[in-house]
Amino acid sequence: MGRTIIAGAANGLISTQCCEKGKVVYFGTGLATAREESLGFGFELLNLVLTALVLMDELGADGILHEIGTVGYDISEKHRNWLIENQLSFIEKMTRNLDVADIYSVKLSHSYHDSDYFKRILQHVKMKMRAFSDLANFRKYGNYTLFQISQMKYLYDIEKAAVKVGWIIGNKPVLDRLDANVVEALILKGHLNEYYFDSIYRYVFPDDEFLFVYTQAGIDVMNGKRYAPYTVTVSQNRPLMVDPIKPYLSRIPDSKHKKKVLSLYNKRIIYNWEYLFGEIETLDHMPDDDKVIDKLQHIQDRILGENAG
Repeated sequence: MGRTIIAGAANGLISTQCCEKGKVVYFGTGLATAREESLGFGFELLNLVLTALVLMDELGADGILHEIGTVGYDISEKHRNWLIENQLSFIEKMTRNLDVADIYSVKLSHSYHDSDYFKRILQHVKMKMRAFSDLANFRKYGNYTLFQISQMKYLYDIEKAAVKVGWIIGNKPVLDRLDANVVEALILKGHLNEYYFDSIYRYVFPDDEFLFVYTQAGIDVMNGKRYAPYTVTVSQNRPLMVDPIKPYLSRIPDSKHKKKVLSLYNKRIIYNWEYLFGEIETLDHMPDDDKVIDKLQHIQDRILGENAG
């Protein structure tokens, strides 16, 4: 049976080894929200990347698998292709500058959808979920759900993904095994988040040893709304991974929402960075918030290859 963990800072998260040789830590990112196309990777992508790297170290996994979901969006083909190339270019730069390119692989979801193995998985998932086909939300979102579950199973079987890092809003009860009543309740709520997909996966494939770990959602720095950490749209007030982070945060007025963002970045991004790459020095006399912002700029410069010395 798989396990579900709500992640704090990843260091010390799990004390037991769970990964056999050849297993990898996996996370996925997308190209759009349900309403808007993405402008590119958000800075909070690092919530996933750094958590995955720490988990790889703590669990004894052999690598990181980053899947980019490339299908199922209401966006133009031109913008879809631009986003894919933009994201691949950023990942290549990041992994090279952090010296992790040898253990960090990327897979585009459309690259295996025509394979016979994936088609067999999809057919199995369809049969298992057929009992919910009359529910209004499933008629609306069912095909997307089926593809998400099938993709996870493909990566579990073929790519040896043993740990999936996702994101979550708040804390939810651990779901190790689900009956049809719980699945129906999840579908009726209509919240198509990672907790939903992971829970449905538990129902369809209850015996798989898949470990689910969640980090926190991204936060809008102006209004505190929560979003997927990796996708930023034009209506959100969140920094892109390629936007200089210090000027961006420094021009945002102080507020409770900005405090939450800085706290999240400190606990999730800086903590895990320093666990992996060493402590970042700051001036003792600086206010705490300024220290956090300076450290974030240092991290971004390292990732982008700017002022890396």
